[in-house]
Amino acid sequence: MRANTTVAPRRCSHEPVDEAALLITCLRGLPCIVPEDTNWELLLDLARENGVLLLLQQALLALGADVPGFFRDAAAECRAAAERLAGELECLLRGFQGLHVEALAFKGPTLALALYGDVTLRSSNDLDLLVRHDDFLRCEVWLINQGFIALGPASEHDRRFVRDGLLVELHFELAAYRDFPLDVDGIWRRSRPADFCGQFVRAMSDIDLVLYLCAHGLKHGFSRLIWILDVARSLHGWHRNAYEEMMRQARRQGLEPHLLIGCEVVRSMFPQQLPEALDAVIIMSPKAAKRARHAAARLFSENLEVVINDFRSFYLQAEPGALKRWRYRFGYLGPTYTDYLWARSHRIYPGLMVILRPFRLLHKYGLGRVWRVLFPEQ
Repeated sequence: MRANTTVAPRRCSHEPVDEAALLITCLRGLPCIVPEDTNWELLLDLARENGVLLLLQQALLALGADVPGFFRDAAAECRAAAERLAGELECLLRGFQGLHVEALAFKGPTLALALYGDVTLRSSNDLDLLVRHDDFLRCEVWLINQGFIALGPASEHDRRFVRDGLLVELHFELAAYRDFPLDVDGIWRRSRPADFCGQFVRAMSDIDLVLYLCAHGLKHGFSRLIWILDVARSLHGWHRNAYEEMMRQARRQGLEPHLLIGCEVVRSMFPQQLPEALDAVIIMSPKAAKRARHAAARLFSENLEVVINDFRSFYLQAEPGALKRWRYRFGYLGPTYTDYLWARSHRIYPGLMVILRPFRLLHKYGLGRVWRVLFPEQ
């Protein structure tokens, strides 16, 4: 559900007034009566767009709803696709073990299993695997030998491969550091061994998983309900001191705004799922929390004008430190991997991109949009 069409949080009524309200009510786990005039086609479309079809069906069955056959069939197809994806991941992990390569799987089936207890309850379209820099080349060669085709050269953080419709994103970083300062070396150190369908895999620590999900959700404007639910589920069941450590780690890594925005988005859409112990930690940083609430409110504003790299403006709204905001702005104006590829294709000396990058932004997006990203309303 896109940010500018997301239904604003509403009080739970005995009978939801429309399909979007019914979807939200079910995902909140609140009791309700499914209206007799429910437009099941529309409800199905909303659930698919937001990646929550199987979670919705689970909630509807718990309510004793008379779900139509075509809705059940769509859910069964979604479940089968998730099972196939889990099988593909199992094969990839087995192959990497043969190379003596440790892989850290994130998103996809492993995330579904970790957060929802079932690989089929969270649908995905691809597989994401993080390997160490020293192992990346061997893994690339292995994938190609298995029939995968590379979709272009490696980016700043990954390379994409496809085979028979299966998309695999092989990462050596989780994201471009200029966008999200995720400490991949620290993530590896803090990771833990895990099991996926009998195959060895590494998993992020609880704190690193939350920070990653908040950064990933913000990058996409939390425009799908599954990304908000992921953050909510990943925050469950902690002691207060663990939440305090999470806040300290986020602050050290420059990810406090991302974390607080993620928490405020959960509060807005699924208020029952924000732990009280976490809320008690959040209110200890009133200035940062207030800025994050304002940024989160923009995500659900029906009048939000979508601009390029809008996640940057949300970050700048939530970051309380003036020096950090200016550093982030200068980082935005610095050349990217794409800029250097453009320079190479046009036979331009790469060192000139430090000067040309701002002009490329202005030419592509216009002064107004660039200004709104760098200097959002406070």
